[in-house]
Amino acid sequence: MSSLFYIWDARQHHPDVEINDLEQAEYYATHPQNKGYSDNLEQCLRAIIKIVTDPELSENFDQDIIDFFDNAEGYIVPTQENVLDIDRYFFEKSQYLYKVVVEAIIKYDVVGFDAGAYIFFSKDKIFPKQNSIQRWLSTVQPITKDQLSQFKVLPASQDKLVQFYHQWLKENENILGFWDKEKNQNNQGFGLYRDFSQNIYEKILIVTASNLSKYELGYSHVSLSSYIQVSEDKAFTILRQHPIKDFTLQYIPELHGVEGKPLAITHPKQLESIFKQIYGFLIYDAEQHKDLETLNQWINHGDEKKYIRGNAVVNRLAFAKYLNDPLYDQLIQEALSYVERGAKALPHLANWTIEKLYEEVEKRYNSIIA
Repeated sequence: MSSLFYIWDARQHHPDVEINDLEQAEYYATHPQNKGYSDNLEQCLRAIIKIVTDPELSENFDQDIIDFFDNAEGYIVPTQENVLDIDRYFFEKSQYLYKVVVEAIIKYDVVGFDAGAYIFFSKDKIFPKQNSIQRWLSTVQPITKDQLSQFKVLPASQDKLVQFYHQWLKENENILGFWDKEKNQNNQGFGLYRDFSQNIYEKILIVTASNLSKYELGYSHVSLSSYIQVSEDKAFTILRQHPIKDFTLQYIPELHGVEGKPLAITHPKQLESIFKQIYGFLIYDAEQHKDLETLNQWINHGDEKKYIRGNAVVNRLAFAKYLNDPLYDQLIQEALSYVERGAKALPHLANWTIEKLYEEVEKRYNSIIA
């Protein structure tokens, strides 16, 4: 069975047939005629297009949905098959799209068949009879940018949750400083950057939670990469990840720890709480980047080193060597436990020795300084 949502005009497609069961609905959905769209079906589609492509409602739809309906007007041609089909994948991305489509079907007196859920919609009924669907549709409300920025609603999907943090950082650019830019070879992939000095800058990602279902909203961790530019095309890159356990950003090891699985965000106040914590941490984080010595003290001798693990430990130690840190040998001696914390993702790290760590740090240092 195809995972599509079909819409057609029953009066044009089968004017003498009344659909009385789901098998009939499925048959007429999957056996279109080359009659083109009726006036009612055209109006229905244009009503959906108008809502989906409205900039004020863009928070409810991701770019795939917007692009599909932005091009959908081209389906209205005389030789077109007279059944419109929409991939149900779009409805999984946006509950509001489902509401918009069903309400347009009812308003313009056409019919719809949701093949994935096996539901038939018409102006007069939902078949099989499911009052719960009508009640659910009545609770789905559109989301506006103003509501989101004021933490009055939650983003519409996981994709929108990713976009939310991106927009939030830009809205707070004057204080936090993150913005899109092209700086050098390290600026790759999704993320925002901020400069601290001529040779120190930082990238941020706020990663959604992998332990939640695709229908749940939640952040897993805040990922920060500090860059110390040594030459035009080489930099020390130090990755740090702060987990969001429950609804708390972990950044003070003695108080928060450094592990933990996030919970699903079910209320806007939880989202607001997380971002208040991130806001405060990013201001503190900026203070630690004011010069190379302060940054080294924080990531090699302070609390922040506990959030640096695996291969990233090699980078922070190479940075310490670059600054001729007087406690460099001591840092190497106590660093294996931090390296091993990355062994879950990279099993070979579990077998490192002190000698191996010295060797890897030396190689990393030379590759950047050479």
